[in-house]
Amino acid sequence: MDQKYDLDRPEPRLVGSTGLLYRGSVAATSEKEASQLAAGNIEHSQRSHGFYSSDESNYFKSAQWCSLLVFTILSKVEGRPVDLLSSDAPHDLVPYAFHRTPEPTYATSVYPSFDLQSPSSCLFLASPRSLPIRLLSPLSSAIIATYPLISLTTEDYIAPHSLLFSPENPNHFLAGSDNLICTFDINRNGEGPMNRMPTIASRRSKLVGGGGMKGIVSTLGISCDGVLAAGTFSRWIGLYDGYGRGGTQGVFEIKGDREETLGGTGVTQVLWSACGRYLCTAERNSDGLGVWDIRGTGKRLAWLGDRHGMTNQRLGTEIVGSDVWAGGTDGLVRVWEGLGMRQGVVDPVWEFHAHDDAVSSTTLHPWGTVLATCSGQRAITSTGADVEDVESDINSDMSIAPSSSLISKPQETQGVDNSLKIWALST
Repeated sequence: MDQKYDLDRPEPRLVGSTGLLYRGSVAATSEKEASQLAAGNIEHSQRSHGFYSSDESNYFKSAQWCSLLVFTILSKVEGRPVDLLSSDAPHDLVPYAFHRTPEPTYATSVYPSFDLQSPSSCLFLASPRSLPIRLLSPLSSAIIATYPLISLTTEDYIAPHSLLFSPENPNHFLAGSDNLICTFDINRNGEGPMNRMPTIASRRSKLVGGGGMKGIVSTLGISCDGVLAAGTFSRWIGLYDGYGRGGTQGVFEIKGDREETLGGTGVTQVLWSACGRYLCTAERNSDGLGVWDIRGTGKRLAWLGDRHGMTNQRLGTEIVGSDVWAGGTDGLVRVWEGLGMRQGVVDPVWEFHAHDDAVSSTTLHPWGTVLATCSGQRAITSTGADVEDVESDINSDMSIAPSSSLISKPQETQGVDNSLKIWALST
C-alpha cells in the first residue's frame, strides 16, 4: 500500500458474502437460484426471462440499505437466522427474494420508511425499459402498483434512468428521463405524474435569458434544505428549488481544466454534503470525483483523485459525515476525508481490497459500522460498447460523445468476481 494512505486504520472484517453464487452467465446463476428456491432458502420470486441472454455474464449493478431499524444483519444458515456481526467466520449470503423484469431495469429506489417490522412499508421502485414504473415488495411476488410515464409526442412508455423518493414526503418520488423530471404519488396506482418539469429551456424562457440542460437525467439528489440536483449523461448539472417543484436555481456544465487527466463522459451520481453546501459528482470514464461549492463560490472546489473509474459502468459512491467512500475498477475501496475542507486535487487517505473485479457499489449502513460492497462487470458486445450506455445515448437528444468514450477501457481487476459482501468496520 502506498505511504500516502493511512496505515493505522484497521482492515474491515468480512462477515458475509454471496461467494460463487452469482459468478457465471445469467443462465448458470439462474440455475443456482432455482436450486436455492427448491431448497427453501429463497422465500419469494417473480420469474420472467424475456430479455436475458443465456451467455451474458451476471453482475451486481448496485446495493442499497433498506432499513434504519434493523438492529442485526441476519442470514439464513440451515434455516436458522444468524447474527453476522457476532460470527467468527464469514457466512454465505443467499437472497431472501428476487424479482425479474421482462426488460432491463434502468433504476431502483428503496422506500425511505422501509421497516421489516411493518410489512406494508417494505417497498421499492424499479423502472424497466419500455414499461411503466413498478412498485414491488421483497415480501411478495406480485406487482404492488404501476405508474406509467408516457411520451406526449409518441405515446410510448418512458423508462426513467433515475428514481428518488422525496425526503419532504415519502409518498412522493421523482423520476428523471430524457429532458424531463416528473413527480409521482405512490398512492395513485395506474396514474401518471403529478407534475412534469422539462429540464430543457422553453422558447419563452430563452427569450428572457433563461437556460436549461439537455440530455438524459441520469441521477438525482436532494440537499438538506430542499435543493434538487439533477445530473445528465451530457455532463450538465441542474439545481431546482422546493424539492424539485420550484424554480430553477441554475444549470452548469462540469467540464474543467483537469478533464485531460481525470476524464469524464457523463454524470452518473450526485451527492450532497450533510450541510447542503457541497455537491459531489461522479462520472463514467473518470478517474476523479468533483466537489462543487454550491452555496459559496458556485465553482468547483476540489477533485478527489486516484478513483480508478475509467469505465462506462456506474460505480457507486457514498458520503458519510465528511468522508467520501468509492470503489474502483481495480477492486479497491477508497476513502477521502474532509469533504469541502481542501482545494485542488485531493488523494484518498485509506483503501482496502474488497473484490477481484470492479466495485460497482459501496454503501455504509447509516450507523457507520457496517459496509456493503458489490462487484462485477457486464459482458462487452462485439463492437466493444457497453449495451446500456449506447442505448442511453441513442435514445437521447443529446450530442453523441466521441466513439472512443464508448469503448470499454482495459480493466485493472485480477479476475471475475460477481459478489455481494458485508463488512464489519472496526470502531
